[in-house]
Amino acid sequence: MPKVVMYCSETCPFCRNAEKLLIKKGVSIEKKSVDEDPSLWDEIEEKTGRDTVPQIFINDKHIGGFDDLSELDMDGELDPLLVD
Repeated sequence: MPKVVMYCSETCPFCRNAEKLLIKKGVSIEKKSVDEDPSLWDEIEEKTGRDTVPQIFINDKHIGGFDDLSELDMDGELDPLLVD
């Protein structure tokens, strides 16, 4: 099982959509909520150069946000990332 980490907010619709897509793919997600720990914003910016959620990592590779994740899925490039 790949390690999937998602920086997210409970109020973010893009975060919910990313989570739904990943769950549909049968993946467990380690969620890091900026709602619970606002200092995670600094971590997100340091790791990605971005200041939005979600920010998704698969096996420590930065995937990006929901649009990036969705595009990978539509291009058939997501499934190979989700296998060990």
